Amino acid sequence: MSKSYDLDIIIYIFIRYYSQNAITMNIRNLDAQTALNELVRHGYRHAGDYGIMMNARMQANGFFRQGQPYRAVDGRVVVVQQGKMTLEIDLEEYRLQEGDIAVMMPDALVMATDIGADSVASAVIFRRLPSQAAQAESFVLSGDDVAYSRVKLYLAMIFEQFNRNTVFTDIIVHFFDALILDMLSLHTEVIASRDDGFMHRFIHLLSQDGREKHPIDFYAERLCVSPNHLSTLVRSESGMTVLQWIDRALVREAKVLLHHTEMPIAEVADTLGFSTPSSFIHFFKQQTGTTPLRYRKQLLR
Repeated sequence: MSKSYDLDIIIYIFIRYYSQNAITMNIRNLDAQTALNELVRHGYRHAGDYGIMMNARMQANGFFRQGQPYRAVDGRVVVVQQGKMTLEIDLEEYRLQEGDIAVMMPDALVMATDIGADSVASAVIFRRLPSQAAQAESFVLSGDDVAYSRVKLYLAMIFEQFNRNTVFTDIIVHFFDALILDMLSLHTEVIASRDDGFMHRFIHLLSQDGREKHPIDFYAERLCVSPNHLSTLVRSESGMTVLQWIDRALVREAKVLLHHTEMPIAEVADTLGFSTPSSFIHFFKQQTGTTPLRYRKQLLR
């Protein structure tokens, strides 16, 4: 017997299946192929490592689940067409509105903190980057009319290719590569005209290494400053201490592991560098107000 679900629930299931270590899926008794079939029925198109969804409603339990971080195996280019949303991408918060473009690289740490009920966006999903963009970071193009006009053309051409009777994967790959490189070139032009900022470099390091690297000295050495100078700069630019930023990164990583894996709590603690499970449980409860086990059980309701 076939089952029907709201599109935002289906997209949520899809995102969980294709997120890091998403092996615990048993939501509404759908397997990955069924979820993918439902997505296709609602307009999702895919071929190999690439996919596109046009004009999707970005509800609270939809394309991004609010308040739940994850590391995406795939990359995404999300184009906001209506409404507003707030996304945290690699620990940096972005308030997006119509015309803004978020480019998330594979393995980005992503969390939606606020999505308007009327928010609509189109997105492309990719698992392979062109070689020229292999080291690129995630970024956002905000209020850039040129980028918005160009990305809409790419989306239209990519969607048309997916809807042809014969899908030519080579053409789709070239369109995706051109889209990513074009958006990256526009972003490069923007940052070339300003100082990208010490704080951005610190947060990027933290988003990459925060799971395993907790000492302040590690980040100070990588940024070629003293620990005291690092502390002063971070507090003056963000209003938060270095330790608060490190704790923030640890909480995000802990939630990813609790949500997307079946790791025992002791293994999660060890993966995150805690000396004992009890010290991890104490830290997590102090930061979130609940224990890791309760948090995991709440997600399965």
